[in-house]
Parts: sequence; C-alpha cells; structure tokens
Amino acid sequence: MYNPIHIAAKGSRPKKGATRRTPPPPKRKTPWWLWLLVPTILVAFIYGLAQLNQVAPKSNAVAKPKVETKPIKKTAPKPVTKPAPKKDKFEFYQILQDSEVDTSHVDAYQSTPRGTQDFFYMLQAASFRSSTDADRLRAKLILSGLVETHIRQTTGKNGNPWFRVVLGPYESRSKMNRAEDRLVAMDISSYSYRVKKED
Repeated sequence: MYNPIHIAAKGSRPKKGATRRTPPPPKRKTPWWLWLLVPTILVAFIYGLAQLNQVAPKSNAVAKPKVETKPIKKTAPKPVTKPAPKKDKFEFYQILQDSEVDTSHVDAYQSTPRGTQDFFYMLQAASFRSSTDADRLRAKLILSGLVETHIRQTTGKNGNPWFRVVLGPYESRSKMNRAEDRLVAMDISSYSYRVKKED
C-alpha cells in the first residue's frame, strides 16, 4: 500500500543539478571607434608636448649699443604756480530767470464737452428656454456683485419664449468692460450691444 504522505514527500525533493542558473549578464562591448579615438588623442597630445619642447626661446639677435650719457647739471626747479581750479559756471539759472513768460493774456483751458450719448451699453450673459435656469444664473451673478442683472423675456421666431439674462444699462464703455471682465472670470462669455435711450 502506498502512503500518500510518502509519495508527496518523495516527489517534492529537488533533483540534483536541476536548479536553474541565471544567465550571466551580457558583457558590454566597447565600440570600435572608441578604440581608435583614445589612442589617436594620446598620440596627438604627446606629439604636441614634443613640439613645445623643441621650440627655442627667441634670442635678441641685435645687441643694442650702450649710449653714454653725460651728467646733466641740476638746477633748482622753479616753483610753478598752479592755477586755481575753475568753478563750473552754469548759465541756465540766469537764462531761466531772464526768460520769464507773461501768462496774463492766456485764457484758462476749457475742455470741450462731450456730445450727449443717446444710447446705453448692455451685456447679455445667456439666454434660456426656461425661466428657472435664467433665475438661477441671475442669482449667481447678483451674488458675485453684478447687481444690475435682470431677465428679459422675448419671443423667438417660432413663437416660443426665451429668457435672456441681461446686465446693464451702462453709461460708459469702461463700466461695461469691467462687468464683462467679471463675467469672463466666471467663465461666462457675453455679448455686448447698444440700446437707444428713451426720451
């Protein structure tokens, strides 16, 4: 009779020489051009040193003849009077005082008044088919500081109502641009247009 434990134990023993060996890592091969480049550089360096060693220093081929100098009688030096340092003379102070301008005959500046503007600037932030979506955006804009927001109901080509979220009216283009910049910061692209003033 076979004992199952004995069979399992017998089959679990490793056989001799059955272990796997990891293959040795491949040796790096040095490129052939490197074998040529390194000796060439060494030979060039040694040749350069040999050439520098052979260069003779320049000798003075022409010897300068010595010139005999006669001693000069020393006389007492004359005291030299140095002129006083020049003071810079700036004339523009005097020119400025002399060139006084008479302003009594010049009239005061009057700015030309702008023509009265007969329109307002408006911004449309969005348009919706449902009034609840328009109210939601209007509330968001009011909470962000754009209090001049309101909703206008218009009728489309097919007779269906549209709810437009409109900002304005703005008297100047700069005020409209400030509001438009705030809309852009909120990732809302707007549309600007003009509306005639009602008299």
